[in-house]
Amino acid sequence: MWPLDLPASAVLKLPGETDIAWAMFDWQWYLRSNPRAAADAGGADPATVLGYYLEQGQVLGHSPSAMFDEAWHRLRYPPIGARIVAGEWRSAFDAYCRRGALDRSPHWLFDEPGYRERYPDLTDDILTSLGICNGYDHYLRHGAQEDRIGHVLFDPAIYLAHFDPADVAAIRADGVFQHYLNRIESPEPELRTSIYFDPAWYLRRYPEVAREIQAKRWKCALHHYLCNDTPSAFDPLAGFSESWYLQRDPGLLGVVAAGNFRNGYAHFLRFGVGELRPPSATIDLAWYAAQPSVRADLEQGRATDAFAHWLTIGANGGLASSKPESERLTETQASHLFRQTAAAMLPIAGRFGYGFACSQSPAISVVMVVRDGFATTLATIASLHCNAPSDTELIIVDHGSADETRSIEQYVSGAQVIRFDDDLSWSGAADAGWQVARASAVLFLSAAATVAPGSIQRALSRLAADGSIGVVGGMILQPHGVIAEAGGIVWNNGATHGYQRGASPRDPEVNFVREVDFCGADFLLARTALLAQLDGFDHLCPTSHAAADLCLRIAQAGSRVVYDPSVMVMLGDAANSGAPNDHFQRKHATLLAERHPPGGPVQVFARHAGAKPHRVLFIEDTVPLRRIGSGFVRANDLVRVLASLGCAVTVFPVNGCGHDLAHVFGDMPDSVEVLHNSGLDRLAGLLRARAGYHDTIWLARTHNLACTRPILARLQAQGTLTARIVLDTEAITPQREAMAADRAGLPYDLPAAMRSILTDAEICRQTVAVTAAEADTLRGFGFPSVHVVGHTVEPNPTPLPFEQRSGMLFVGAIHNQDSPNFDSLVWLVEAVLPLVEAELKWETRLTIAGYTAPGIDLTHFGQHRRISLRGPLADLSSLYDSHRIFVAPTRYAAGAPFKVLEAASRGLPVVATELLRGQLDWRSGQEILAADADDARSFAACIVTLHRDPGLWRTIRDGALQRLRREYSEEQFSRSVAAVLRRDPQAQNLSGARTVPSDRP
Repeated sequence: MWPLDLPASAVLKLPGETDIAWAMFDWQWYLRSNPRAAADAGGADPATVLGYYLEQGQVLGHSPSAMFDEAWHRLRYPPIGARIVAGEWRSAFDAYCRRGALDRSPHWLFDEPGYRERYPDLTDDILTSLGICNGYDHYLRHGAQEDRIGHVLFDPAIYLAHFDPADVAAIRADGVFQHYLNRIESPEPELRTSIYFDPAWYLRRYPEVAREIQAKRWKCALHHYLCNDTPSAFDPLAGFSESWYLQRDPGLLGVVAAGNFRNGYAHFLRFGVGELRPPSATIDLAWYAAQPSVRADLEQGRATDAFAHWLTIGANGGLASSKPESERLTETQASHLFRQTAAAMLPIAGRFGYGFACSQSPAISVVMVVRDGFATTLATIASLHCNAPSDTELIIVDHGSADETRSIEQYVSGAQVIRFDDDLSWSGAADAGWQVARASAVLFLSAAATVAPGSIQRALSRLAADGSIGVVGGMILQPHGVIAEAGGIVWNNGATHGYQRGASPRDPEVNFVREVDFCGADFLLARTALLAQLDGFDHLCPTSHAAADLCLRIAQAGSRVVYDPSVMVMLGDAANSGAPNDHFQRKHATLLAERHPPGGPVQVFARHAGAKPHRVLFIEDTVPLRRIGSGFVRANDLVRVLASLGCAVTVFPVNGCGHDLAHVFGDMPDSVEVLHNSGLDRLAGLLRARAGYHDTIWLARTHNLACTRPILARLQAQGTLTARIVLDTEAITPQREAMAADRAGLPYDLPAAMRSILTDAEICRQTVAVTAAEADTLRGFGFPSVHVVGHTVEPNPTPLPFEQRSGMLFVGAIHNQDSPNFDSLVWLVEAVLPLVEAELKWETRLTIAGYTAPGIDLTHFGQHRRISLRGPLADLSSLYDSHRIFVAPTRYAAGAPFKVLEAASRGLPVVATELLRGQLDWRSGQEILAADADDARSFAACIVTLHRDPGLWRTIRDGALQRLRREYSEEQFSRSVAAVLRRDPQAQNLSGARTVPSDRP
């Protein structure tokens, strides 16, 4: 890497005098580009021309070669121009040589940060070992020849496809990128360089650009697109509409205006494609990506993403880019359908009506403000009737209806109806409603809504379970099924915004409980006492701000406003965000000053309200579900405890998540953000978009450190990543690999493997081990600040006595055929089971349960007359209760054997290898029975003895349960996790009570 702060005069050399590709002065190109230079320099000698450039050309703003664009670089990085004027640097190229090459792009068609991010194999160490100073140097020397992409709009493979195969080798040898830059200065026609930019379409679409290129003001269409002064005024190709994309998310306008992205297309290619945002009105990317043929192509790698698939395969193949009109439901159509359905239900209401008789102290009071809309009001009441508690008080406030709503008592019995002849404001009508409410909680409900089953009861339960909560709101859907609001944000200009408006209700960002600025009035559950204390709504606030104003005042009074995604309501009509309001701004001026400005990446900060929680990014192989075992149970416990400590936890699966979303959300705490649609390729983008958001990165497993380190280290060096990184080893993998190699008779350099992990761990501030013994090992190798966080296992013994049990139970997840569990199972069945059967005869029975990865075939075990295969089970209680012995014949492993702890917690005595006994530091004959992993006869003897001896069985059962109570309680586990976080200065209070003013990025 670039080691020194050197001026251009020390770096720029003539060809053959330097190995740095971009530091070669192209004197011939320079003279062609600056015709007067030869005369001014006093000759065309290469050394003379170089000297002229260094003394005069830099000052005049010349570029030293086609590889560096001086004018563009100054525009791209404005502070450089100011420092040149101040005399600190002679030119942008001079600034680039003075360490600017590390993180700034030299040319409009090369993206230095993007190149390093796209190819994490290009670590600083690798580049240094190759004598390469930065990403651009690598790209010019090797990358383009290897078809690596240095800019999203220049793909060497696509460029070279235009040429005769016989010429490609020569172009590669001379430099693909260099060839392109030379070509665009010639009269040759422009060639396409990317699927993401169509120069021919661009020039047809913008003929004025073609005229400017002809007049030599631009080199080509791509040059104009990437360098013009109004980047949001031009579309790159037929499949993307700049204006449409930006109008879909008004917040993006501010982000682009702030310079975070050149235009909407830059945002789309960086984030929008992965989020499946539609690029134009005619392409529904989420729908397109879900089509079976497209999904199959993406899984097989025929295209990198859904948009690329459309551009390269779908458009040419005649595939539909969005749902056919006959199937597509627009927002307007959905609203119309809601009204039609409501009208169709009117005969039911007329014949049977809806009853809301309640006690003097109802469970809930529901206030509906209505004005006309008779059919939709009754449809909402029907939905409420199906979903509300039986003891529900319904209060209908009618302010000026002219339709059949005036006679609504004929159809709804037991409801209180309050009528006003005038059209009051919504807040005035709502105040009239709650003031007659008898319940301790009031739900304000839209008069045109469908309530999802169980939503009201879940909202009530959350309010009742936590006295600090004053308001509960939920996920509000627009008529056509996308998000209207997933918790509300108040911006510093007084505007209100529904978080993730327009997103899918399945998206991770909307599916976790959190404290918010406000919840909308379409479903707002509040404590009646708080409404009375604060005198209800402010009638001077418009409807769009009434709920926000109330929620802000409730928060100022010391209660929390909570968004719960399990509470869901679909509106019959669209809901809009609120523009700034003068009264609201004046009233909350002090509070608004601490809020975020509207739009863009800051939403991730603004989506949280209240005291700033400690934000933890938990990185694992996949979403850690308990059902898949293999250390994921402990990871699941870690996530659960982090959440219980008040942390805002985000789970990031490096290898993606192949599990059904019902399993994912069912096995994760509801306050945890689970990025189930992410993977390693999105990590850098996530961390850039959330710069400064996460306080701690809890990185599970050393192999995940190895694959994420290039990304994390680079972002640390750039100052983008400031979070403290904690390496949770989960198990010292090299120790397990060394044992496996020893069994196979293969060499293994354990110290070298440990040193490799230690090198990766240089970016970490702390290391976590699962046992004290492994912690000592890590300290011995010099790992930073080692802390022990073991397992949590609460005793819950199954009740059947010894005499009513029989057989052996093996439980273990098998993710691949070289896993310790698979090896131990083979040894158990082939070496141990015959010896057990010789003693126990017909009593011999082995049950095998646990997750088995796709491609792992256990059928040959199932064909054994003494073996039953049960596979993955959601609940193992019946197996733990019916079997007499748990067997753990593991012959190589690291960490601590959770399966042994879990079996013991269910009251099932364990026969294990000495290896596992030693990891637990348990005593054979008191908490466990153990035999050497190479002694099948002793292992079988332990099984037989324990199977026949009720006294020994009870001794081991009771001893293990006592050990678990003493060493593996949840309280102990929670203290260990909290101790790790307390070493972070940002984690002063893990209860969420620490007050932090503003965390604007």
